[in-house]
Amino acid sequence: MSEQNPKQNIIRFPLSRRERRQRLFDSKDARIRTTALLRMLCGWALVLGTALFLIANYRIFTPTSLRTLGSYIAAGIRSHDGDITTINYENETFSDGALFESGLAYADSDALFLSRAGSMTTLRYSLGYSDPAVESSTNHVLVYDRGGVKAALVGSAGAVAELELESTILNGSIGRSGRFVLTTNEHGYRTAAAVYDTAGKEVFKYRASEYYIVSAVLSPDCNTLGILAFRQNGVTLESHVLFFDVSSGKQVSDTALTDALGVTLTYSENNAAIALCDTGLYHVTRRGTVDVLLELSSQDLIATASQGSTMAVAVRSYLNDARSDLYTVRNGSLHGPFALTEEPTALAVSNAGTAVLSASGVTVYNTSAEPQWHNDDAVGARRVLMTDDGTVFLLYNRNARIFTAHSERSEEVHADN
Repeated sequence: MSEQNPKQNIIRFPLSRRERRQRLFDSKDARIRTTALLRMLCGWALVLGTALFLIANYRIFTPTSLRTLGSYIAAGIRSHDGDITTINYENETFSDGALFESGLAYADSDALFLSRAGSMTTLRYSLGYSDPAVESSTNHVLVYDRGGVKAALVGSAGAVAELELESTILNGSIGRSGRFVLTTNEHGYRTAAAVYDTAGKEVFKYRASEYYIVSAVLSPDCNTLGILAFRQNGVTLESHVLFFDVSSGKQVSDTALTDALGVTLTYSENNAAIALCDTGLYHVTRRGTVDVLLELSSQDLIATASQGSTMAVAVRSYLNDARSDLYTVRNGSLHGPFALTEEPTALAVSNAGTAVLSASGVTVYNTSAEPQWHNDDAVGARRVLMTDDGTVFLLYNRNARIFTAHSERSEEVHADN
């Protein structure tokens, strides 16, 4: 009996993927052929789905988004001192601050910090400014050096625009879209106001040969620049509200406010603004019409605050037992006076209402100026800020504290209290 060759019982396994796939498709078993076909279709569907996902969401893989993710990871693993109601300043001091995202953007002479409750710093941007000022919008923070020449537009992942001007900066503001305005002591002119896009490119500039610009702000749609300025007319000072179309650069209107010295300007809507002067509150439209909302004396003005299309003003009261009166302007309409038993040291306003800081603590009022809650632990702050959900940020010398109606020592207040 001859010995059988063992190699005759070995079936050669296809070396190439293509040959193996073809054998599956040529199988006599229909179930194997169907499984092979479905496997191939699922593979191509996965490749196609991945390609479509990357095309539709390519922004999450940009350097900015990756840096943001990295900053959040670094902030999360960093140790933090303090509780969730406190933001400790990195250098134990601050010059200015503004609300940003769900936290606070604050700056000292060394850096700008983006921080959240619990002292979690998500970004540190080096400055080297002598007198930094901070303004914020939904997605950007504007920081500039008052009396200096530098400014920067910063996002959650870092600077998106950095500027070094030839003239010193007097003040600045930022629009909802991230466009911003810088008012400068322009060489050869009295003052100037320039509008920049989010890349730091100048898109419009107004040079004033006879006006001193006090305040320059963008409309909610960022298409119109409103300017509050004054000039000397003989022996008196005369304020003017000027509107400019940003895209065309054309002046829309110039409205005089006689015998008034401007303080600040805020938009109430796209076509109108509220001008606070030492003689009162004025509602000025792009058409040049003026309505006097409130007459007051500069000696009676105690505090003011504005955010978005809302402004709050506290003035001394000479009626009944009130120490001061609170007025608010929302959507171009004046509300008040609302009597306050104490003189405010600072105000904050938002879509939720008004926060009044006084020697006894902070009191929060709704949009109808009805008192909601009071916290007597909130004393000694330098500034007060208020979010649209009614959360109050109090900025102290070395930290910021966060208060709500549910905080410890917060008490409900009724109008008859």
